Amino acid sequence: MNQEQKIIRVMGTGNVKVAPDTTRLTFEVDSLHDTYESAYNEASMGNEEMKSFLESFELGKDSLKTTNFSITKETEWSRKEDKRVFVGFKLSQSLYLDLPIDSVLISRVIATLGDAWPELEVNILFIKKNAHDAKLQILESAVKDAREKAEVIAATLGHKLGGFVSADYSKHSVDINFRTEENLRLRCEDCAEEKGIDFTPDDIEAGDTIETVWYLE
Repeated sequence: MNQEQKIIRVMGTGNVKVAPDTTRLTFEVDSLHDTYESAYNEASMGNEEMKSFLESFELGKDSLKTTNFSITKETEWSRKEDKRVFVGFKLSQSLYLDLPIDSVLISRVIATLGDAWPELEVNILFIKKNAHDAKLQILESAVKDAREKAEVIAATLGHKLGGFVSADYSKHSVDINFRTEENLRLRCEDCAEEKGIDFTPDDIEAGDTIETVWYLE
């Protein structure tokens, strides 16, 4: 590059709106047990029960995913003994279940979950399962935005926009999870099986940036 040649750095921003195609239920199971075996058995039996009712809804067993599982020894401070004492083994599980956007089906699934864990709290998220095309749209939009901005900057400075020098996208990753900003949280016991949850998922917005460098003529 000619040392005298001027360059400008311009950040381009791309955005996209897509309609969600999947409902994701996320929930956590926490319980305290006297023994490790009891905690493990609850997890094992609970997961089998959930997989069984998924089959009754004609949903595959693989629909249920576990993102976290642990059984830990819990203690608490005892004033009487002036030390920490053992209180039990804590079972912790984080799970999610992907379903079609069907309010009646979702209500039935949540109600069934409530049979096993009445106090269970469920988050309802609306997601886009395959975001590949949306990612490409964001990138294309970001590059166009960068070029338009570069042309305006060049003209304002009394120059013409020259050739393209480089683009830095290596530090950016369009990690589109397509979750709604406000999640719906409810207790399973509050969800009547015969009624559908009243919701209308909105389109989900996502975006990213790209840094570009251009010559000025």
